[in-house]
Amino acid sequence: MARTHQDEAVKATLTDLVETVVRRAYRCKDREYVRVARAVDSADVRDRLDRAVDSDSPWARCQAGYVLWLLDHPELPNTRRVWRAWVAGRAAALI
Repeated sequence: MARTHQDEAVKATLTDLVETVVRRAYRCKDREYVRVARAVDSADVRDRLDRAVDSDSPWARCQAGYVLWLLDHPELPNTRRVWRAWVAGRAAALI
């Protein structure tokens, strides 16, 4: 799923999946969808994540913000350490 160079139909489906994941309550392994978001990164993905950041759901705001931040910092791994640092507001120290 997280391969680059997907055809447009697959890319659209994966974009929908990323949006769904960031908007729902956390489930085990949801962090793994960052790989998918990175593979289909586009203006559409970022627009949807921006809308989730502005939503009423605290979880969607947090999760979408994290995914957007990792899209902006592809050199960082998507690890528990990085997630915890981001949530704690110490993410700048990782860059």
